[in-house]
Amino acid sequence: MPRRRLLIGAALVVAVVAAGLVAAVAGGLLLRDRSQPASVAAALRLFRQDDPHPVGADGVYLFDTTGDESLRALSGPTHRYPATTTITLTRTGCGVRLRWQPLAARSTTWILCRSARGLVVRANDEVHTFFGVTDRTDYTCDGAWPSFACRAADGRERGVARTVGRSDVTVGDAQVAATHVRTVAEVSGDNHGTEVVDWWIAAAVPVPVRIVLSSRTSRRVAVVGTVHYREHAVLRLASLKALR
Repeated sequence: MPRRRLLIGAALVVAVVAAGLVAAVAGGLLLRDRSQPASVAAALRLFRQDDPHPVGADGVYLFDTTGDESLRALSGPTHRYPATTTITLTRTGCGVRLRWQPLAARSTTWILCRSARGLVVRANDEVHTFFGVTDRTDYTCDGAWPSFACRAADGRERGVARTVGRSDVTVGDAQVAATHVRTVAEVSGDNHGTEVVDWWIAAAVPVPVRIVLSSRTSRRVAVVGTVHYREHAVLRLASLKALR
C-alpha cells in the first residue's frame, strides 16, 4: 500500500527566496512560516457537506497523533502536528476514500480499493504548504502485490509491500486484531529519497487502526542548494465509533 510524500518543487523554493528577500528589505525580518492545526469541527462540517446520508463505516475518525513535517532550507520551518487528527472515511465505487488532515494546509487523501489481497491504494493526493505557498500533487498507482508503482506529473515511486505479521492493537477499551503491512518506496524524478509506511489494518473496519509514516526526500535547487523534506508521524485510532 504505497504512500507518496513529494518534496516541495523548485517553483515553490524560488517563490520562497523571492518573498524572503522582499520581506528582509522592506521590514528587516526573517522569513516567517506559520501553520494552523486542522480542527475536528472543520473535518466534521466538510464530511456532512460531502456525505449528507452516511451509511456503514462512513464518518470522521479521531486519531491520537505525534509527529511533524519540516523543510530544511532557508529558515528551516517545522510544522508540528496536533495531538488529535482526523481521518474522514467515505465510500467510493471500488472501496473507500480516506482523508487525513493534520493541519489546515496539510492533507493526504488515499483511495483504497478492494482486491483479492485486501485493500490496496489506487491513488493519493498530497497537499503541503510552506511560507504560504501550497504544493499539491496527485499520484495514481498500479501494480500486482507485492510490487507497486505510482506516477504523478513530476515524479514517481516504486516499491514493495509486505505483510509483517498480525497483532492485537488497542483502540479505546478494545483489542482489535489487525494485519501489519509495510511499504518501502523509492522516490525518483526531480526529487529522490525513500518513504516507509506501516499500516495496521483490521478486518472489522475499513479505516486503519494505526499508521506510522516516515519520509526522507531531497532536491538540488540553484542558489538555495540541497533542500530536504522530512516527515514522521504516528497515528493511533482513538475509537471505532465515527463522528457524523
